[in-house]
Amino acid sequence: MADTASMTRPASAAGRVQVPPAARRRARWIATGAALVVAVLWALPLLWALSSSFEAADDDGNRLVPQSPTLDNWGMLVDPGGRAVNIFVAFFNSAVVAVSSTVLALLVCSMAGYALAKLPFRGNSVVFGLLLVTMLIPNEVVLVPLFQQFNQLGLLNTYGALALPHIVSLLGVVLIRQFIVNLPDDLTDAARIDGANAWQTYRYIVVPLIRPAMATLGILVFLGAWNDFLWPLISTSSPAMQTLPLALVTFRSAYGDIDYGVVMASTILAITPPLLVFLFAQRFIIEGISSTGLKG
Repeated sequence: MADTASMTRPASAAGRVQVPPAARRRARWIATGAALVVAVLWALPLLWALSSSFEAADDDGNRLVPQSPTLDNWGMLVDPGGRAVNIFVAFFNSAVVAVSSTVLALLVCSMAGYALAKLPFRGNSVVFGLLLVTMLIPNEVVLVPLFQQFNQLGLLNTYGALALPHIVSLLGVVLIRQFIVNLPDDLTDAARIDGANAWQTYRYIVVPLIRPAMATLGILVFLGAWNDFLWPLISTSSPAMQTLPLALVTFRSAYGDIDYGVVMASTILAITPPLLVFLFAQRFIIEGISSTGLKG
């Protein structure tokens, strides 16, 4: 037995392929160069839009650096001049909807995921299976029933109509549930033995352990609510309730096809908040999704 083990060990070691240090450095440089090319290709349209937002109206728009930089385009955003479209009102509406949707979605989805993962009840697997099946239905299919439902409730053209569809996130429930399932049962059992009820276990034991998943869900909900176009288009009819994606379309139409400087300035204003949120929280996305796993 000992002789067999001693014979196997050198054989396995001999079977390994030793990569020369020069080859490893070459592969690292190639991977870094490829990542740099992808980053430049991704950032070039953003840089072009930023540059175009400072172009004068008589510039041809074919240069990455403006020929005669000006702040007039940004000044037209600050002073709407009596026009129906106010980009800052739309910015405020999008901020209210995105922030409220994110906070409430974290509460609802984390509680639902905790119930499905750690509070067994009759039909638990059936409910979870229905959630998975429902995720296969495109959002466009339920737009008409959703509109009728909000119309009967009298919630159209309100912040509630804009935020509620993002609060109940099936992806969020599944994401949180899969994260909580992988937590050791000993933690919740110990809390129960110490006299903690379900709410206390959720609040003081589960929530601190699922912060990466909740950060991931918060970012996804924020970006989805901020960038949503189709549902606000259907559920709002007043310019005062327009969100930023809607305002950008009407803003461009108001200026026609020649005032691209103003259009680009409004576009930069629109993409800055979600871009900053993603840049500051991208590590939470990676950590949360990688830690969720697929065990059930």
